[in-house]
Amino acid sequence: MSSSVFVPLIVFFALALPILFLLWRVLVVGGELRRDAAHGRTALDIARRVDISLAELADLIDELRRRKADPDASADSLRAAAEALRHYAREAEQVDKRVIRLPGSPTFGSEIERAQRAVDLIEHGRALMLDVKEDRFAEGETSVKRGYLNLLHARDALKARARQIADEASKPAHRVPKPRSGNG
Repeated sequence: MSSSVFVPLIVFFALALPILFLLWRVLVVGGELRRDAAHGRTALDIARRVDISLAELADLIDELRRRKADPDASADSLRAAAEALRHYAREAEQVDKRVIRLPGSPTFGSEIERAQRAVDLIEHGRALMLDVKEDRFAEGETSVKRGYLNLLHARDALKARARQIADEASKPAHRVPKPRSGNG
């Protein structure tokens, strides 16, 4: 092969390799950014749906704790809310698997579990309120009131965590690189 053909081929490959590498990195980083943004949107969507569910439940529990509603009437709503929260917790686990969090900070799923515990406490209090003994009714009222406050706090914490996840997903410059798995 003559040098008139060999030199241009070397120059071509010398220029093509960095350009191909740059294009490959742009596509990889762009894909990661799109995935991170999708996780942020998913977290916000889950938080929005949980917030709607908990707002409706909080109104019902507020009526119960003020003795404006019968404890029997709220049983179905509490069961439905507990089931919905279990479903949301499963969705939140998928978000948590892909989100980088600082050590000691709560996971998205743990905030939903916090709301689940509040619903469980309210259910416990509602069951005690159905007992005919006066001291059990007062204990039930206390459980309902504590559960109601826990529900409100869990709702606020859940919204804050979802906003934090979405903010972290939208700030790629401050991200810590994700460890690569062996599966590619």
